[in-house]
Amino acid sequence: MTDLTKLLPYSLQNDPFTVALTEAFEIQITQLYDEFRAISNLYLLTNAPSLLVDFLAYEKHVDFYEGLTLEEKKNVVRNALHVHRKKGTKFALLRVFELLNLQGRIEEWFEYEGDPYYFKARIDVSDKGVDDTTIRLLERLIKTYKNNRSWLEVLDIILTSKQNKVHVGTATLTGEEIVVYPHAVTNLSTNAKVRVAAANTANVERLTLYPKGGN
Repeated sequence: MTDLTKLLPYSLQNDPFTVALTEAFEIQITQLYDEFRAISNLYLLTNAPSLLVDFLAYEKHVDFYEGLTLEEKKNVVRNALHVHRKKGTKFALLRVFELLNLQGRIEEWFEYEGDPYYFKARIDVSDKGVDDTTIRLLERLIKTYKNNRSWLEVLDIILTSKQNKVHVGTATLTGEEIVVYPHAVTNLSTNAKVRVAAANTANVERLTLYPKGGN
């Protein structure tokens, strides 16, 4: 800051009381200036607490904030004004992806012979991973920063493993159910000749008639 004593009229620069009062005032103003700079200058967000970042995000009208890490929040707050000026352009979309450590690519309809005012987005999430939250975040970012007359046709999400070795484990559980019933013989047939012998025996009854009165 400028030495305020040098701004005093020449007649007061040699007045001890006025000089002392001016120096005391300058000390207070310098302290206030440092405090204001700590709040307003975004480059000091490096060591800023989470609560201060939240306040600045509200002040800078950050369009998306939920679901981000603290470092990602700081990045979007630092660049909020710049991105707002470019909102509705391809540059704004790519810049937002970059702030979130995502590698993004936008193809407009005339670049792939698509329908007018449609575009494709290809996002590499290899460093971030992907889940339902990430997909919803990407869709929200694209909807927020795209041109209002443009429509997202395809969202390609690229996830590449950078490990040289990939270990995959599997487990298989199998079983067999066996039911044993009592042995039963059915539907018997034979081609052999069968001879059957039969005999019938009957008792013989004898009747003798004698003259009446005789023996």
